[in-house]
Amino acid sequence: MKYKKQILIAMIAFVLFLPLSNMLGLTSHNDPIAFSEGTSLSFKAASNILQNKCVDCHSPGMTRLPFYAKFPIADQLMEKDIKTASARLEITKPMYSGESPFTPLMLARLEGVLRNDSMPPNLYLSMHWTGRLNYEEKTAILSWIGEEREKLAWSHDTAPTLKGEPIQPLPLHVSLDQNKVFLGQRLFFDRRLSGDQSMNCASCHDLSKGGTDQSRVATGIRGHQGPINSPSVFNASYNLAQFWDGRAKDLAEQAAGPVASPGEMGAEWSHVVETLKQDESYQKDFSALYPEQGLTQSTITQAIATYEESLVTGGSRFDEYLRGNKNILTPEERNGYHLFKMDCASCHFGPTLGGMSFEKLGISQDYFAKRGSTLTEVDNGRFNVTHNEADRHVFKVPNLRNVEVTPPYFHDGSAATLEEAVRTMASVQLGKELSQSEVSDMVAFLKTLTGKYNGVSLQSLK
Repeated sequence: MKYKKQILIAMIAFVLFLPLSNMLGLTSHNDPIAFSEGTSLSFKAASNILQNKCVDCHSPGMTRLPFYAKFPIADQLMEKDIKTASARLEITKPMYSGESPFTPLMLARLEGVLRNDSMPPNLYLSMHWTGRLNYEEKTAILSWIGEEREKLAWSHDTAPTLKGEPIQPLPLHVSLDQNKVFLGQRLFFDRRLSGDQSMNCASCHDLSKGGTDQSRVATGIRGHQGPINSPSVFNASYNLAQFWDGRAKDLAEQAAGPVASPGEMGAEWSHVVETLKQDESYQKDFSALYPEQGLTQSTITQAIATYEESLVTGGSRFDEYLRGNKNILTPEERNGYHLFKMDCASCHFGPTLGGMSFEKLGISQDYFAKRGSTLTEVDNGRFNVTHNEADRHVFKVPNLRNVEVTPPYFHDGSAATLEEAVRTMASVQLGKELSQSEVSDMVAFLKTLTGKYNGVSLQSLK
C-alpha cells in the first residue's frame, strides 16, 4: 500500500510538472549567428531551425538548459541523452554558422530522422511541447539538404530533378593509369602471392560471383575456414576503410593483409617479392611504372589497389533512373525505393549505398541473441581495432551495389537470401516487422542496383 501511494504521488507530481516545464522552457537563448556574405537563403533558414530545435542536444557547446537541468535524476538523464545525441549527430557552431560543411553522412542522418519523424524523441516533447518540427520546418531543411547534395561531385551525372536524392549514380568510366590497372590485374590473379601457389586474390573475390566467393565464410590456404564473410571487391574504392571492422585505411593496405595471413593466403611478403622478381616481365613493368621503388611489397599492393579502383559497376537500372529515365522502374521498385529512403538511407547512402560509415549491428534488438549462436571474436566488430567499448558490435556499413549476386549476407553470412536480410535489418535496426509486400518491394528495388562490368551485367553471372 505504501509503495502504491508513493507511485501515485510521483505520477501526480509528474503530471503537474509537465505544464510547468513547458511554460518555463529553456532559460536562455542561443547566441545569434552572423552568417557570412553569400550564404544561401536555404541554409540560413535551415540553420535557424537547427539552432532553435536541435543544437541544444546535438552540439557539445550547448548554451541553453531547462530550469530542471540540475534536478536529481534529471541531470543524469539529460547528460546521457546529450552524449548519445551528439555522438550520433554532432552539429557544431562552425557548422550551423556556415564556416564548415555538413558531411554526406550527416546530411543522410539528418534526412533520415526527418523522414521517419523520430526526432525529437517523445520524452523530450513531453517537456517541450513546441519542440516538434512542423511541416514547413522539415521542408526547409530537406530543401537545403537537396541543395547541398547538388554540390557533390557524385551528383554530376544525376538528372537535375534528382540531384537531391541520398543516392547517386556510379560513373560509367573511371580515369586511371591503364598500365597500372593491367599490372594490378595480373597480380590479382597471380597464385604466386599465396604460400603454396594455390590461391590468388580472386579466390575470395571472384568477379563472376559479384566480387565475392558466395560462401558464408572465406576458405583460405589448405582449406582453412575463415571466421568472416568476404565482402565484394566491386566498388570497394568508395569505402571509407576496408574490412568489416575498418582496420585497413585503404585498398593498398587491405591488399597486404590476406597475403601474409596464415589462414588466408599463407605467404611471407619477403618470399613473394623475391619470387616475383624472378619474372622478367614483372621487373620490366615495375621499373617503368614505379621507377623510384621498383618491385616491392608497397608497389605490389599499390598496383593491386589501382586495379581494384577500376572495378566500378555503373550502368545499373537504378543508375539509369537517376540519370533521368524515370519510366525504367516498375511501381513495385519505385515503392521499394520509397521505403528504403524512409528507413535505410541514413546508413546506406551515396553512390554505393553504404561503405561510408560505421554502425552498431542491433540498435533496436539484440542481433546476436536473435541469431542464436555463440559469439565469436569477429562479432566484436570495430572493437577489435579501437578497443573502445562503444565500438563493440559496430561494423562498416556494407555497400549494396550488386547485392542481388552476393549472398549470403552480413559479416557472418547468416542470411541466405535478400528477403531474410531485409527482414532481419528491419527488425534489429529499426524495430519493425515488414509486411510481405513491403519486403517484396524492397527486394525488387535492391535488384535494380545490379550493375555492369566490362559492359556485361553482373546479373548474367549469377
